[in-house]
Amino acid sequence: MESFSGLPPPEKPGDSALAHRIADALAADERFRRQPLALQVQNGVVILTGTVESPEIYDEVTGRVRQTPGVRDLCDALIVRDGEAWLREARQFGELAARLATQPETPRPRPVAVTARLVMLAVTAIVVVVEVAGWLAAVFGVGLLAWLADVLLRRRRRRLTD
Repeated sequence: MESFSGLPPPEKPGDSALAHRIADALAADERFRRQPLALQVQNGVVILTGTVESPEIYDEVTGRVRQTPGVRDLCDALIVRDGEAWLREARQFGELAARLATQPETPRPRPVAVTARLVMLAVTAIVVVVEVAGWLAAVFGVGLLAWLADVLLRRRRRRLTD
């Protein structure tokens, strides 16, 4: 009984040569060089992915692949992009770029949110200190945090009164 490992089946020696023959045939034609195509061959089955500019190019690419000796079947995952689709995508990109350019900056976090995060970090630090060093160190840590909070509040009051 064979077990499935989740990996693709091993490539047969003829698959590599077939893939090179197809790639060379497509690269030899000037019309196909501009098309972003990718191909794989497994057990004589060609898997074509990518995009082509027109239905005519699509027909010619798939026809050329099917006519190549050694091709048992063609798994076609090509996408046909006409000029209208390119214009539509360019327009959408332009609109998105314009929206991002005119969008106001994201607001800075509010002081209450910053304080809440600092309190959470302080509580976490205290719990860690209690676990590692014991209660005496935790009491000292809480005193140190209280002193730090007092210093920060005094600075804030000074800024508000100035």
